[in-house]
Amino acid sequence: MNFLAHLHLADHCQSHLAGNLLADFVRGDPYRQYTPDVAAGIRLHRFVDGFIDSQPEVRAWRRAFPPHIRRVSGIALDMIWDHYLARHWQVFHDLPLAVFVRQAQKEVEGFGETEPEDYRQLTQRMWQQAWLIQYQQVGSIHQALERMAIRRPKLSSLAACPPFLAGHYQELEHSFFILYPRLMDASRTFWLAHKDNLLHPE
Repeated sequence: MNFLAHLHLADHCQSHLAGNLLADFVRGDPYRQYTPDVAAGIRLHRFVDGFIDSQPEVRAWRRAFPPHIRRVSGIALDMIWDHYLARHWQVFHDLPLAVFVRQAQKEVEGFGETEPEDYRQLTQRMWQQAWLIQYQQVGSIHQALERMAIRRPKLSSLAACPPFLAGHYQELEHSFFILYPRLMDASRTFWLAHKDNLLHPE
């Protein structure tokens, strides 16, 4: 799952939005670097990533990618899941997408702790260029993959992923509607089961 899904799941669990968004930029024990509420959000993000990667549908889709782009299939899938979430947002949240994004931006920009520079630059671009709103259009996902391929040479094969995603658009959408409610339930269960320990570590 990508930025929109992590923000949505944080909201769904009433977890720290900035912590969930920050997680990919934090290595090691987050409790040594951030306050417990932020660190707990990072832990929720990590749970989400591990859970979705373990699902049989996701594993099957990763095997379905052609060999020359299979290595980056996880990134491409994370992006396309965010597209389906944005496209069908009204199914999963009571607020309109634009309102949710504005509220999330306000909360994330009010984050008062240390931010890695690459995270700060990325989130600035994300808000300024309205990525989360643009995710509603599948073409914006294709363009994002192509831009990542240019910026990060090790991920250059991402540029070859859009044709595969386009060719399996409806099947992937069907998988999303199986996976995402399952992920919402699992995330909420994890959060409620571990919330006290996450927010009040010994």
